[in-house]
Amino acid sequence: MAIRTIREKGATLWFDDQLLQAAEPRLFDLAWLQAEGHLSGSSAGRNQAWFLCYRGLDLVWRHFWRGGLIGRINPDLYLRLPAEQSRAVLEFRLLDWMRGEGLPVPRPVLARYQPAGLFYRADLITERIPAARTLAEILAGGAIAPQLWAEIGAVIAQMHGKGVHHSDLNCRNILLDAADKVWLIDFDKCERRPAGPWAAENLARLHRSLLKEQGKVPGLHWGEADWQALKLGYTAALRSERSCPK
Repeated sequence: MAIRTIREKGATLWFDDQLLQAAEPRLFDLAWLQAEGHLSGSSAGRNQAWFLCYRGLDLVWRHFWRGGLIGRINPDLYLRLPAEQSRAVLEFRLLDWMRGEGLPVPRPVLARYQPAGLFYRADLITERIPAARTLAEILAGGAIAPQLWAEIGAVIAQMHGKGVHHSDLNCRNILLDAADKVWLIDFDKCERRPAGPWAAENLARLHRSLLKEQGKVPGLHWGEADWQALKLGYTAALRSERSCPK
């Protein structure tokens, strides 16, 4: 990818010039997207995302929202930092690097850093993964095979083998497409780290999210045997990664 940067009306934008001929600030203008027919839908929930169709590209626009109690008072303002250190740009660059390493993550397309006094707002647009559903959605409708659980574990191991810490690994940030390919998404506040206990903490967080989903969705098609299949796939892939010559 060739990443280019422009500044327009106080905002800084980063974009993939192999996908966009120029940075298009209007892709962050909801009214313009609706008027021009580029808006194809949106996700539900507090951290709403919008689905876009633009010049043959299927995209996902995610605004960076604050969570927790502070998010009720201040929904989207972050303490001002240099643009290169803003959350959208850090995620943009991490996704770009991960794709270069062969990891199954969305392709970053356009990021925006928008100063607001002592604060800033941020946005990120990525390519949308076709015909993909979250692991949580899939398990609500039916079981998946042990081999697929093992593949999920293997993909997580591949990510950890590259030193990527996922700060919010849960059953809604793992996608499966129509061909059952495993994808990982939502790398806000994620980073590359040296090997350490954080990898086991990532897995523990995923396990807790599955238990929580099981409590919310009666009959969720998940159990400890599935978790063991995931761990076997994870361990085997990590062992293979470590045994390969660098």
